[in-house]
Amino acid sequence: MENRRDYDVMIHYTMAFCGGFIGVYAIVDRMGVFGSAQTANLIALVCDLLGKDPLEISYRVIALLLYVGGMAATVLLERRTRWNLMYCSIAVDLAAVAAVGCFPREMNPFIALYPVFFATAFQWCTFKGAKGYVSSTIFSTNNLKQTVTAYTDYLLSRGEESREEKRRKASFFGGSLLSFHTGVAVGYGCWLLWADRSIWLCTLPLAAGAVLVGAKDRPGREKAEMKAAKA
Repeated sequence: MENRRDYDVMIHYTMAFCGGFIGVYAIVDRMGVFGSAQTANLIALVCDLLGKDPLEISYRVIALLLYVGGMAATVLLERRTRWNLMYCSIAVDLAAVAAVGCFPREMNPFIALYPVFFATAFQWCTFKGAKGYVSSTIFSTNNLKQTVTAYTDYLLSRGEESREEKRRKASFFGGSLLSFHTGVAVGYGCWLLWADRSIWLCTLPLAAGAVLVGAKDRPGREKAEMKAAKA
């Protein structure tokens, strides 16, 4: 059980790295559009509605629908199939980065990031955290909050029995932050060197994530195979 939990953490941090890599690419290569979240898009959508800009409205509405579709797809697949959604999410991410890297920079940034809107929403609902902690792998606001509050609580809880748990919580969320922003730093460095095509290098950490998912699942598969052989 402890071994599986260790894999859960490694998988989570690897996917957070990928989230940072994809996120910074969207911002620096597509005119500041953050394809991993919808807050800015929804704010701008309201402004466009008030400003009566039909074209911009349509771009943002489609982006929203794709993001919502990515979330809904995880629920549908979880209920209607026996697929491992972690593999599905990594495959969707791979398809998204492959497609986006082919799009010209002059393309409308929202249209160019349509695959990212869907893929990151799918990833968010699939990789939900580890060790009992709920943590996003595609943006870092809540991870920052949890790190700061847990560490502050840890500092103020000298002598309390729960102090070690607060330290572990601060360490986990701090690791999520570090992984995400390491992905940002590496992604930005790659973009400075290779510009539009740099997103293709995200296939490497995504492949590492798939290997870790396979390693986590291997004991369960071997146990099922042994049981089937005995039957």
